[in-house]
Amino acid sequence: MASNGKGSDVDGAGPDAGADRVLRRLDRAVRSGELIRVRRGIRGADRIEGFAVAATPGWTLLAVCTDIRLDGFAAVRTADITEVRCRGDETCLTVRALRRRGQWPVCLPGPALPLDELAGLLEAADRGFGLVAVSRERQAPDACWIGAVAELRPKSLRLHEVDPDAHWHTGVSKFRFKDITRVDFGGRYERTLCEFAGPRP
Repeated sequence: MASNGKGSDVDGAGPDAGADRVLRRLDRAVRSGELIRVRRGIRGADRIEGFAVAATPGWTLLAVCTDIRLDGFAAVRTADITEVRCRGDETCLTVRALRRRGQWPVCLPGPALPLDELAGLLEAADRGFGLVAVSRERQAPDACWIGAVAELRPKSLRLHEVDPDAHWHTGVSKFRFKDITRVDFGGRYERTLCEFAGPRP
C-alpha cells in the first residue's frame, strides 16, 4: 500500500477501500504492460509473476512468466489479491527478451474469456485450450486438478481429470464454484498433457 503519498508501485488491499485500489493498480498494469508480481490473501498460495492482460471485479487474468518465458494463463479471484508489485517496466530484461521474440505486449488469448463469472470462464478456457487446471487453495494450497470440463451446473463444475501420466480418469470429479480460487490453462504442462491424453473418451 502506498504510504508516503509519492506514488509507490505497491498497492495493498485493506478491509475497506483496498479492493478498489488493487483493481485500479491492475488496470494500470494492463495498460502499461509492465511485469508484475501478485500476492493474494490466501495462506500458502503462490505469488504469481507475469503480465495482467485483463482485470474485472470478478476475476483477473494474468499471463504467467517464469524464467523469462511466458507459460500460459492464470485467472485468479480479484477479491483475493492483496498486493500488486511492479517487477519491471519495458526496459527490464524480461520485457526486452519477450519483445524481441514478438511476445510483448502480451495479448489476450484467442478465445473470448468472460471474467465476470466462473462458469463462462471455465467453458471458454476449456473450449480454447483443451484442459484446465483448477485450484482450491484455501483447502489445498499445494494441489491442483487438471482435466476437461465435463459439465457445468449452477454452483459446481464436473471435471474429467487427466492424471500425471496423461491418462483419463474413469469418472468425473466435482468442485464447488465457491471453492475454486484459481484456474490455469495454456501452460507447457497442460499442453503436454493434452497432447498425450488425446480426446476425452
